[in-house]
Amino acid sequence: MGLSKYEELNQQCINLIKDGRWEDAYENIKSLADQGNKDAIATLAHFYLYGVGIVKDFDYGINLIDKAIELGSSDAALELGELYYDNKIGFPTNSTLAFEYFEKCAHLGGEGSYWQLARCYLYGVGTDTNEEKAFDYSMKSAKAGDPNGFLYAAMCYEDGIGTAQDPFAACHFYKEILNYEPEDDFVMLRIAICLADPYGRFGFNATEDMLNEAFHFASKSLELGNVEAHLIIGWFYEKGDIVPQDFNMAYKYIKIAAENGNEVAQNHLQDFRKNIFGNYYIPGY
Repeated sequence: MGLSKYEELNQQCINLIKDGRWEDAYENIKSLADQGNKDAIATLAHFYLYGVGIVKDFDYGINLIDKAIELGSSDAALELGELYYDNKIGFPTNSTLAFEYFEKCAHLGGEGSYWQLARCYLYGVGTDTNEEKAFDYSMKSAKAGDPNGFLYAAMCYEDGIGTAQDPFAACHFYKEILNYEPEDDFVMLRIAICLADPYGRFGFNATEDMLNEAFHFASKSLELGNVEAHLIIGWFYEKGDIVPQDFNMAYKYIKIAAENGNEVAQNHLQDFRKNIFGNYYIPGY
């Protein structure tokens, strides 16, 4: 997917500024903006919102973005929505306005706001919580190829938010994220959980191939520093799946997760006992 005209103009300005040619960047973009170019108007707003070479002027910057939106710029609507959402550059947050501008972006055909709307509906940011709409916008974003959309679609499928719970669909979308972020330890751990079902949330019996893959991703997640992955590796040693059953190893890994604040691990540690030889076991296991 290539850059939009708005993104191209932004990049041109950045390149000129990096070369020490701020005046050229400003004059070039202002000339296009004066001709009514919506993308140039939205780009010109950056100079005032971020104080690029000039004193910050939020009010004038917002006026420019609103003008670009009136001319049909979905990029400008997304930009302002994100500013209201994230409090970047000292900009005042306003969740209601953030949601309204994300909606404007979507109505103007901007796919970049789909995952933002999914997040707003999922967590009730600037609007009422609506799980069905959260899932709908997650899927729209995912179909547009946005990694953020993959994440929210995966979360919805894993937890049954706005749709039927489906760990295999969740796993599919989590794996899509790895094409963009190949060392995302959180995503790797979610894949392991969806494939192995260590907490019994999904009600299926994992095949040996699924367990092997789950152990691979859990191990990789642990290597990358994900503390919760210790709990899943401990589960494998406890069950004796893929690796030999070893309650000492299980306790070792689960204890690390517990010491780092994992409540499931903290509660599970109480199930372990030591025999007269100093080895751990779980009564009745």
